[in-house]
Amino acid sequence: MSETATAAPNNIPTAIILGGTAPHVTLIQLLKTRGYRVVLVDYLDAPPAATHADLHVKKSTLHPDQVRQVALEHNASLVIATCVDQANVVAAQVSEELGLSAPYSFSTACLIGNKGGMKKRLAEADLPTARHIYLTQADAAEVDDRVAHLRFPVVVKPADSNGSAGVRRADNLPALREHLAAALEISRVREAIVEEFLEGDELSIDCFIEQGRARIVLVRRKFKMLGVPADKVIQSTGSIAPWDLGGQTAQVEDTLTDLAAAFGLDNVPMLVQGFLNQHGFFLIEFSPRLSGGTGSAVTKRVSGFDAIAASLDSWLGNPVDVRLDPSGVVLMTNTVYADPGCFDRVEGIDALLSDGTIERWLPYKTAGMVIGDDMSTRSRVGAFLVSAPDTETAFARTAEAIARMEVYDNDNRAILRRDIFGQLIDPK
Repeated sequence: MSETATAAPNNIPTAIILGGTAPHVTLIQLLKTRGYRVVLVDYLDAPPAATHADLHVKKSTLHPDQVRQVALEHNASLVIATCVDQANVVAAQVSEELGLSAPYSFSTACLIGNKGGMKKRLAEADLPTARHIYLTQADAAEVDDRVAHLRFPVVVKPADSNGSAGVRRADNLPALREHLAAALEISRVREAIVEEFLEGDELSIDCFIEQGRARIVLVRRKFKMLGVPADKVIQSTGSIAPWDLGGQTAQVEDTLTDLAAAFGLDNVPMLVQGFLNQHGFFLIEFSPRLSGGTGSAVTKRVSGFDAIAASLDSWLGNPVDVRLDPSGVVLMTNTVYADPGCFDRVEGIDALLSDGTIERWLPYKTAGMVIGDDMSTRSRVGAFLVSAPDTETAFARTAEAIARMEVYDNDNRAILRRDIFGQLIDPK
């Protein structure tokens, strides 16, 4: 609904949602069942969640002053973001300033939202993570000396960017200098992390901190993107769930419990990225939020845990009782990337849904939105879920779906990047 919508009656609480992403469609629907009027803040003209909200205000979710103004104008009783890192920081800030409920303080959100602060706290708590250094723009000239104790390859990350923007692998010093300059330019605070590259299974773990103890809700193994040099982008084209930790579940849960304690978190979801190899489990980074994209849908479908409802209760200060009801199905999440351009449509989805090849399609873009050229978050047009009784069937259905769908730009060019799907060759 447009910004001309009328205000809510005084007896109806108003929730401000930051970001019109696909998972926030479900959040909006849940808030409405709980009696809220929902105002969506998103600077885009037509984000996926816009038509579901009572009002769409076109302002930036990353500017606290703009969000605060919207919250005051609508007498908000809740300001929430559940799946966008930097929007979570703004939601925590505005909530604290207005005396509204939030699951953690603004200072904690800032600490976690800056990868440098996060890594420093991980080291102080003696938690397993890759060796790393933290660099400001003033340090860039000394990078050769600063990384002398690190082992190549290394990964370079902006300290505070959303998603995977600016994350690159460097195999040598010249590549490191190049990627560091780009990362510092992307970072709003002009700071970056350089850390050693870890080998092993890359895992994405959803857990919830219940009475101080981490409860693993779902483990996904991520697929590597093919056909794009590792020094250009480090990205995943999807994941498979559930994934067996091979007898290390207790050790990983202990690590996640210590992680939550190090940041003073309780009654909150955590999305944790890490690597599992012969030496154990190593933390890469985490966010006190649920998975974005298809993540929350996969979690509920596989484990029975409603991550969006739990996240809402976390923001409202309601204790969450973690109860799992595994379905026994295997789910593959497959992220659809396209060549740069102006997005128009995806064809083949209705047929794939109708015959059961895919279970769900989640659009990330609407007609007219720009597709980025960085093969990162801005290059994604959507994602689809494949459900199967076993791993072999899941891979077969994914391959069929990729073959039958197509993405078109506004010049009617076919632009789907079929060549990058790691899951097409993964035997596991």
